[in-house]
Amino acid sequence: MRRLALLLTVLAALIGSPVAAAELRTSTDREGRTITFDVQAEQVDVEWYAELLRNAAHGPEIERVTIRIVTPEALRATCGGQALGCYGGRKEAARIVLPIGNSPSLSHTVYHEYGHHLDAWRGVAAIGQEPNGSASWAAARGIPELLAAAKVAHDYSLGWEHAIGEIFAEDYAQLHQETPFKISWLPPPTEAIRTALRADLENVPTTPTPVASKPPVNIAKSGTLRTGQPVVVPFELLGPGRRVTFSATLAAKTARARMELRCTDGRSASRVLGGSRRAATIDLGNLGPARCTAALRSTGKVAGRYSTRVRLAVEPAVA
Repeated sequence: MRRLALLLTVLAALIGSPVAAAELRTSTDREGRTITFDVQAEQVDVEWYAELLRNAAHGPEIERVTIRIVTPEALRATCGGQALGCYGGRKEAARIVLPIGNSPSLSHTVYHEYGHHLDAWRGVAAIGQEPNGSASWAAARGIPELLAAAKVAHDYSLGWEHAIGEIFAEDYAQLHQETPFKISWLPPPTEAIRTALRADLENVPTTPTPVASKPPVNIAKSGTLRTGQPVVVPFELLGPGRRVTFSATLAAKTARARMELRCTDGRSASRVLGGSRRAATIDLGNLGPARCTAALRSTGKVAGRYSTRVRLAVEPAVA
């Protein structure tokens, strides 16, 4: 019996300690509103994060988000390999995922991700579609004019730096911390823009302005598919809770092809086309942040007409 107990002890030591179970902790802001933390790492100084949020411009929406603190490995698994943090979930039960730490760069990430949460709780009637920041800020930044000139978008179709939500989140972070501005084609917010943003944040509406939901992005291609000339559609998912639907069709029964969808977060899928099966769809949900590629490659000797469509949509992330 003693030898068995010793063996079990040795095995336990070799296997290692189990990952700490998630623990819900709470703090409060200066108005007594609850700040909720979902701690999934060891030795987390929750008050460091709480103090940042406590001193940041915010309103009652702070009670509608859970701050999940994880290990760097868990962050990569949840948010993607390049992400410093991420925001997602249903509006009434949103989630910010952050790594364990204590640094100026992490402070910036906290402010940036909370900026996305603030954006979700505000609506700009003159713009309508979300994300759109806040009313005075949008006017001061010239967002309606930039939209009309196709220099910014509500989604990531023009790239991360041209997404309205990311510009708003970066301006919000600049309101609290002087760090390098990550939007390279725009100057940092002027004092007039900061003043407008502060004015929006001083009086947070209990009920935000109703806005239209964010439509999906569709990328369509067609032409002739030939051996050695694959059709490749690269794209980037900069937030969690994305759904990608990749569809392809071959016109001729004699054509053969393979369709593949691969993302840097480890998710992938493939389909084979040819003969009686001339159309197929790959549908993957709960993706992002990640860089992805949708590809259609000929696997036969006969060239043929093809058509493809990649549909990018936002779906509610599981809280």
